Amino acid sequence: IDEAIHMENKADISWDKFTNIIDVINSDKKLLEQYENASNLRARMNIHEMYSVNKYGWMRWYFDELNLPNKCKILELGCGDASLWKKNKDRLSKKLDITLSDFSKGMLNDAKINLGKDSENFKFQIIDAQDIPYDDCSFDVVIANNMLYHVDNIGKALSEIYRVLKPGGYFYFSTVGENHMIEIRDIMSKFKSEAMDIRSSDITSRFKLENGAKKLEELFNNIEMKRYADNLIVTEAISIIDYIFSMPGNVRQSFNKERLDKLTKYLEARIDTEGGIYITKDTGFFKGQRSL
Repeated sequence: IDEAIHMENKADISWDKFTNIIDVINSDKKLLEQYENASNLRARMNIHEMYSVNKYGWMRWYFDELNLPNKCKILELGCGDASLWKKNKDRLSKKLDITLSDFSKGMLNDAKINLGKDSENFKFQIIDAQDIPYDDCSFDVVIANNMLYHVDNIGKALSEIYRVLKPGGYFYFSTVGENHMIEIRDIMSKFKSEAMDIRSSDITSRFKLENGAKKLEELFNNIEMKRYADNLIVTEAISIIDYIFSMPGNVRQSFNKERLDKLTKYLEARIDTEGGIYITKDTGFFKGQRSL
């Protein structure tokens, strides 16, 4: 917007810059559409639940690592469909005060549906992580599960998280490494189209396992990083296709029958030859603490 205003009174207008502005607006719109509700998120989660070699499961393992006390106040930013709590409901103390938040009303509605009757044990709030509507020192624990790389101003979000954490309170921020699902990106590149935004798969580079600590150490103490050991062996072509079609952009619409058949045959041939398509998983989390 600032660039467009600056250009307004110029006689020599750069149409390339206008094109760039439109691309940015469209990119933001696609991202908002992606997280209007949990449908695309679930499509991407399904491939992990069906084909992960580590059968213990990310959500159970991550909850183990949280090591929550029986009584504390917790804020989750970007809760998605609340799978973390759904998959660990048998281990939740009734003394926990948990607020689930997301910037999407549709996502929060899906979280309530996913939790069913257990949703009565949670508070729900629409929250932008860059402007958290709670008083200073409100929470013992703040959780952000694979969402910080979506925030426009990560530094501002971290400052807000620091503000609402109690002195000595902990954060847990999960994210992925640079090689996470790299084989999917290779397939997308091989079959890319005008609607397939390969750059969208690289959005995680803004906050990943390789660079997250540097962003966190400006505010927090006792920062630790831990990886989850896992990978995928995918034995059904449709699961990879569903994952690709769930990525930002109108990817599905760009695949006519001929293109879809070509992609399907390529994946099925690899599965027949290799016994399953190996896909790298590189996930983990950062733990840290607000100073006392």
